[in-house]
Amino acid sequence: MDGVTRIGVSLEPELLNEFDKIIQKKGYVSRSEAIRDLVRDSLAENEWKNDREYMCGVITMIYNHDTTGLSDKLTEVQHAALQTIATTIHMHLDHDKCLEIIAVSGELGTLKQLTNDLGSIKGVLRCKLTMAAKATGHLHYVGVRHD
Repeated sequence: MDGVTRIGVSLEPELLNEFDKIIQKKGYVSRSEAIRDLVRDSLAENEWKNDREYMCGVITMIYNHDTTGLSDKLTEVQHAALQTIATTIHMHLDHDKCLEIIAVSGELGTLKQLTNDLGSIKGVLRCKLTMAAKATGHLHYVGVRHD
């Protein structure tokens, strides 16, 4: 185990039991791997505190394409963000709903604002930003949901 340091963690039995249930459900082969992922997520979350941090990732959006004016509004918001958007993928889910995946890069604050702008449009059912900082590759997401 070169390059790995062992540490000890003390947990209450109830907390450990809940943790074991979750890691089993997620398919982890060991507690160590699950804890490593939690530590990575915690470190990456620090990067989310700086809205000026350069990030890249995707905005995943599900919307009802029959909503009046929705297509025009989505196009308008996306055209205003041309420097942030690298590409989009559009997929029809059923007769009424579409999935759009938008690859983005830029300052965190700009990406959050774009996600909020898209997610707040009438007819958008879900809008989630998933991204990775260029420096670390750690993933995190922030979402907007309309029920």
